[in-house]
Order: sequence, then structure tokens, then C-alpha cells
Amino acid sequence: MAAEPSAKQIRAVADAACELRALRRQIMDANGWSLRELYRTLETPGDNKLLDAQAALDTAVRAAYGMKEKEDILAFLLTLNLALAEKEAKNEPITPPGLPAFVPEPRTFVSNDCVRANRSSATNDSTIL
Repeated sequence: MAAEPSAKQIRAVADAACELRALRRQIMDANGWSLRELYRTLETPGDNKLLDAQAALDTAVRAAYGMKEKEDILAFLLTLNLALAEKEAKNEPITPPGLPAFVPEPRTFVSNDCVRANRSSATNDSTIL
């Protein structure tokens, strides 16, 4: 099983994720696109800033998890999940989802750039966008 990621690796993942979300928002706002329309641009041949930003995030995540560049993601995650389930069954401590406890100043990882529902176009409050 992979070792705990370093604070530097965790910061690299957070920064790459923020950059991807900022780019998505910029492109969507400039073109009046939905997420679906935005991601359809990935089907177009040629350079794509969105694809580059996603690749940078993928690289940061792989480094944090200790994954090799061409390693199968699903096989890796299944192996990791099984190892964690085994540790948990033995009442051994595991790191839960979220930031590890050793991360200094966890508030610096909180952002407000999440995807938000557009309530004005929803037909009722339970609509999932």
C-alpha cells in the first residue's frame, strides 16, 4: 500500500484542482456553456486547455498516491481499498477521507469555488442539477 502523501503533494493536488475548476468556470462563463457542453470540447481534436489542466491534476493525484504513470487506476484503487478494509477489520487505524491530521493549517485548503446549483432555473428545490 502507498505511503501517506506529503504535505507538499497534498498542496499540489489542491492547487491543481483549484486551477482546473477556475479554468472550467472561465471557459463556461466566456461561452455560456454548461459542464456538459464544456466537456464535449474534449472530443474535438487538437490542443485543449481543459485536457491539460485535468492531466496536471491526474499527475498530482498519482504522485500523492504513489501510482506509476501507466498503472491501472481501477486496479490500484481496488488494491488500496482491500488493504484498507483489511486494516479496518483488524481495528488498525486508517486515514479517513479528507485531509490527513498532520496537514498544517487545513483551513488553507478550503475554497469557495465549488459548482453551485442555479436555483433560478430550477423548477423546485429538490431538482438535482
